Amino acid sequence: MAVQRTKGVDSARRALQILLQFSQTKPELTVDELIEAHDISLPSAYRYISLLREMYLIEERTKGRYVLSPQILQLAQAAERTLDYRVEAQPILDQLREATGETALYLRRLNDAAVCLAISDSDHAITISFQPGHVMPLHKGAGAKVLLAGYPSARRKQYFDKLTPPLSEDERAKIETDLAQILDDEIAESFGEVDEGVWACAAPVRAHGQLIGALSVVAPAYRVADRHEELDAAVKAAANDFEAMLATLVERHVWSGDD
Repeated sequence: MAVQRTKGVDSARRALQILLQFSQTKPELTVDELIEAHDISLPSAYRYISLLREMYLIEERTKGRYVLSPQILQLAQAAERTLDYRVEAQPILDQLREATGETALYLRRLNDAAVCLAISDSDHAITISFQPGHVMPLHKGAGAKVLLAGYPSARRKQYFDKLTPPLSEDERAKIETDLAQILDDEIAESFGEVDEGVWACAAPVRAHGQLIGALSVVAPAYRVADRHEELDAAVKAAANDFEAMLATLVERHVWSGDD
C-alpha cells in the first residue's frame, strides 16, 4: 500500500529516512553507509547529520559513527502509550496459542493500515509478515479485513480510492463482498493473501461498543485444512474473553474512583 507523497518536503523526507535507517540490527551507522544507502553526496550527508544532531535525535559515538540519542527514548515511550491494550492482550493470545497450537496475533488499526501489537508464537516454525510494529494494508489478510469492515461505507470508499496501485473493479467488488460477510459472521478467513501458503482467521474485539482491534490465528494451510471451524470458534471465544476482561477493567476503574 502506497501513501501519496507530500510535495515540497524532500529534504525533510531524506532526514527522516536517515533516522529510520537505524534499527535493532543496525544501531550504529557511518557516513559512508548513509551515502551509499541514500545516494547522496558527502556534503549532503553531513548536512542531514547536522540537522539530526541539532534536534538531539542522533549523536556521534566515535569519529564518523552515529547512534540514536536518548531523546529517542521519549518518542518510544510516547509511541508505546498509543499501543492500546497490548499488555492486556498478551495473556489472551497465550491462551489462544495453547488452545490451538498455532500462532496468535492482536492487530489494531493505525490510520489507514493494520499494525500487529502483540504476538504469541507457536512451537511450529512459521514465517509471517505480520510482526509487532509492522504496518500492513487493511484489505489483505483476515485480521486486517476485520478492521476494514468496521469502517463506515464512506470512509471505506475513501480508503479504496486512495490505494496505489488501484484495485481493479473485480478485486474491489470481491473485497466488498468479503467485508459484508465478515460483518454478518463476526469472523474472517483468508488464505495466501499476505503470506503464501498461510491460512488465517480473525474476530473483532470491541470496547464500549467500539471496534478496537482483531484477534487472529495464523498457520500453514496444510496443517489446519480440516480445523477451520474449530479455529474460528476458538478465536471468537478468545475475542469474547478479551472483551470481558476489558469490561472488568473499566468496572474496577469506575468503582475504585480512579481518575
